[in-house]
Amino acid sequence: MPRPRSPFDLRLLTKVSELYYLQNLTQQQIARRLRLSRPKVSRLLKQARRLGIVQITIRGASQFVELESELERRYRLLEAVIVETPSPGDDALLKKQLGAAAADYLRRTVQAGDVIGMTWGTTLQAMIQQLQGVPTTKVHVVQTLGGIGPPEAEAYAADLSRRLAQLLQAPVTLLPAPGIVHRPEAREVLLSDRYVQAALSLFPRLTVAYTGIGALNTNPVFQTKDEQLQRFYEELQAAGAIGDIAMRFYDSRGRSVRTSLDQHLIGITLEELRHVPRVVGIAGGPAKVEAIRGALRGGYIKVLITDHETAEQLLAD
Repeated sequence: MPRPRSPFDLRLLTKVSELYYLQNLTQQQIARRLRLSRPKVSRLLKQARRLGIVQITIRGASQFVELESELERRYRLLEAVIVETPSPGDDALLKKQLGAAAADYLRRTVQAGDVIGMTWGTTLQAMIQQLQGVPTTKVHVVQTLGGIGPPEAEAYAADLSRRLAQLLQAPVTLLPAPGIVHRPEAREVLLSDRYVQAALSLFPRLTVAYTGIGALNTNPVFQTKDEQLQRFYEELQAAGAIGDIAMRFYDSRGRSVRTSLDQHLIGITLEELRHVPRVVGIAGGPAKVEAIRGALRGGYIKVLITDHETAEQLLAD
């Protein structure tokens, strides 16, 4: 049997072995948890034994399997995936590593019939840039948040969903609207548009959604001189917001924070996200620890992809 092709292959071998031999899960339970077929789990266990990963004890290259299991237990996650933390301040490398792990997770778990929701951001961009060798299967991609900012931001948001669909050879439903509109009246007009309605009507059918996790105090949307956006920021700050998923904000306990901003947004809500079977949150770094913790406490995230220092902070409280 061939050696693992990548660190992610080795991580999966180690994870399956740990769940089977140390946590005493059955092969069927592992298959359901990791979105694999039972024969695939059986083959992985045999490969782990042949490669020497499983001997008297489990010794894998992924030193984070135990930490991942702790996160899964603490926050009732379907799965946690942890990557190395790069040198302090190297945000570009961190995003690249998180993107690679997210690409591997998508490649491993995508199944026929999936309806995949996409928000947007630099971490999801990193995921798509590193997504290769995806098995062709019948899925559908849905854009779940409009672009925020100038027209090129709208194009960028749509482009991520479109590129994912191309990689998966799948149809895509775009959300042809800005993420934030200036007036609530304009929002109501856009919500009645049949193309916008087509995207919104697919939100209840999502089987998985991929999203970044934002911190209020570093959110680039508010790093502007726009007076309206500054008012939204001040409202959110006064209401105790600390983080967001798809520009829907919550406090440190994970409770939704409602402000006038909500009357200007076009995109998926936190309540709609709660009903998605798998929401994959991809985020890391010290600036986002509290935002990630809030998202986990709120139950918005079912799968977390993060770095090991962030994971340790999430388990420290």
